[in-house]
Amino acid sequence: MATVPQHILVRDEQPIASERPLKFMMFPLGFLLAHVGRLVEIGKELRLRGHQVMFAGDWPRHERSRLDLAAKEGFPVLPMPEPDHPYAWDHFQKYGWPVTGLDLARLRRWAPLDDILEAQVELVRREKPDMLLCDASISTSTTSYITGVPATGVLNAYGLQLISPGSIFYPMIKAWDWARLSRMRKRVYDRYEVTPRNALELLREMPLLSPDLEGLYKTPSEFWPNYHTVGPIVSEPCCELPPWYDDLDDGTINVYITMGSTGFLEGFLRQAYDALGKTPYRFIVTTAGQVSEDTVRQAPDNFLLAKYAPGSKILEKCRAMIYHGGNGSMYQALAAGIPMIALPSHLEQEICADLAIRHGYGLKLPARKVRGKRLVAMLERLLNEPGFAQAARRLSARVREADGAVASADFVEKIARRHARSTRFLARP
Repeated sequence: MATVPQHILVRDEQPIASERPLKFMMFPLGFLLAHVGRLVEIGKELRLRGHQVMFAGDWPRHERSRLDLAAKEGFPVLPMPEPDHPYAWDHFQKYGWPVTGLDLARLRRWAPLDDILEAQVELVRREKPDMLLCDASISTSTTSYITGVPATGVLNAYGLQLISPGSIFYPMIKAWDWARLSRMRKRVYDRYEVTPRNALELLREMPLLSPDLEGLYKTPSEFWPNYHTVGPIVSEPCCELPPWYDDLDDGTINVYITMGSTGFLEGFLRQAYDALGKTPYRFIVTTAGQVSEDTVRQAPDNFLLAKYAPGSKILEKCRAMIYHGGNGSMYQALAAGIPMIALPSHLEQEICADLAIRHGYGLKLPARKVRGKRLVAMLERLLNEPGFAQAARRLSARVREADGAVASADFVEKIARRHARSTRFLARP
């Protein structure tokens, strides 16, 4: 793990009795389950310590926003525009990378960065938080620079390799930033009369919390000096167990299927129903509202579907998981000691899937190449070769004992408290 620089570290200090509670503003990617869920877990821990926590994003205007998870936990959610991820995701799912490249060139159609950044700055100026906390939202480091409010990001450290020197994507990102993003940001810089800064440099300067298990992945290069591993942050929606939960103990082998909010679930089910329906296993599917009623009706008798269910409780009854390669689902299965098959559709999911193969607790099959017979063969291998389950169980205790939400709350609380103290000192007559 990289060493956190001295200008970020704060010595453990006893809180001063007269110090006020802090105010934290969360900027997740509001359309993505894991990205909202991680900040909700950190927010719950901060709230337990007496601090005020609020979320901001494009909700409830958009029916596919996941910020209702924050609202259901009792956090205020302030309206603010976000990139229209559903638009970009639907295009990618239907047409693949070529159209995604075109969408990146037509960014203003679905992600007007200057409007989003300006709204974020105005919200911070109005609410006056002590700390900004984002999840993979690169605009927040720019907002922090403009407003002077410290910020921290939650970002998987293994993903940083995609935007580091040496990556094939690095020159593309720099060219895209120069050609499109920097010009959009400049309009905001000019309005607030702030000297423009390179966005990647601002991101590098911001402390980054990696919600991962140390040693599972290659540590980031020295290009990212401010990353800090805090441990997995496993979250799940607050919901009741499905009525058929107790029936899962009848001796049938159960397999959990989940695709989070960025998996090809509808197409996968239609493709796999025939082959999986002929197996002796039971398949438990959480849809997160991504499956049509027609597809639900077509489910074979050995399928049980629910919009939401506590994944940790479902996994207690299962021997394997089929998933999209998402980080949150991966750690949830590892906590239960369950091996998995990943069906990745984009680069971050590919990285998670490769981690499963490297450490022996899973297999992968690209989402666009799923075929029923091949999937069944992989599932049989996962269930019948004990090495996969043994590898998952070896990591299980470490995942369960890691409390990334608490470690993250410790980290951001110290930074915010230090900033509040220095601001109070500077404000004295």
